Amino acid sequence: IWVAYQPKLDLASGTITGAEALVRWTHPERGPISPEEFIGIAEQYHRIDRITRFVLTEAVQSATRINALGYDFSVSVNVSAQLLRTPILKEMIVEVPEATGLPPGKLILEVTETDKLDRTSATFAMMQKLVDLGVRLSIDDFGTGNATIDYLRCLPANEVKIDKGFISGIAINRDDLLLVQSMIEMAHSLGRTVVAEGIEDAGTMAILRAMHCDQIQGYHVSRPVRFDFLVDLMEPGRLRHYG
Repeated sequence: IWVAYQPKLDLASGTITGAEALVRWTHPERGPISPEEFIGIAEQYHRIDRITRFVLTEAVQSATRINALGYDFSVSVNVSAQLLRTPILKEMIVEVPEATGLPPGKLILEVTETDKLDRTSATFAMMQKLVDLGVRLSIDDFGTGNATIDYLRCLPANEVKIDKGFISGIAINRDDLLLVQSMIEMAHSLGRTVVAEGIEDAGTMAILRAMHCDQIQGYHVSRPVRFDFLVDLMEPGRLRHYG
C-alpha cells in the first residue's frame, strides 16, 4: 500500500498549490490492484479506517515537508461515507496533524456522500465537527448522485469538485459548457472554491480559465505521482507554460 499524489493547478497563478492523496496497492504477485476493487472490500469488512489513517498520515507528512520548503501547499484526502458515521474519523483528524504540526487549514477532506442530506444525521454532525477543528471540506463528484445543489447550499464545505463527466464535453457540447459555467458561478456566489476534474487537454483548460474556475486536476497537468516527483513538479519553471 502506498500513496500517490495528483497535483491541483491554480489557474490564476499557473502553479501547483495542492494535491489529492490517492491510495494505491501494488500486489507482489498480481501487480497493481485497482482502488475500485479493494476500497469496496475494505468498507464491507469495516477496515476502511485503517486505510484512511495510513493515507491521512502519509498525506499530512508530505504536506508538512512541502510547506517546509517554502510553498503554500494543501493536501486533500478522500473520506468514506461509512467513516463519516463514526467517531474514529474525528480522532484521526485531531491526532495526525498535531503530530506533524501541519495547520488544520492545509488539510482538505473530500466527501462523497451516497445518502440524501439530513441535517439531523450523524454524518452532518460529523462534518460540522470537522470544520470546527479547522480543516476544510470538499464536495467531491459534484453534480452526480446526491452531491447536488442541496449539498452545496447546506454543507459547511469550502470547495466544490466538478465531476469529470461534466468537464469532458465542454469543448464540443454547448449544453455541457453552459451547465459547468452555471455550476462555477453558483459555487462562487456561495463563497466556494471550484476545482474541475479530468482535464486532459489545453483547450479544456483554457475554457475553464475563461470561466474563472479556480483549480484543475487531470492528466494534462499530471498523472498521480509519487511524492518525490510531486516535489520536482513544484520547482520554479516546471509548469511555466501554464501561466
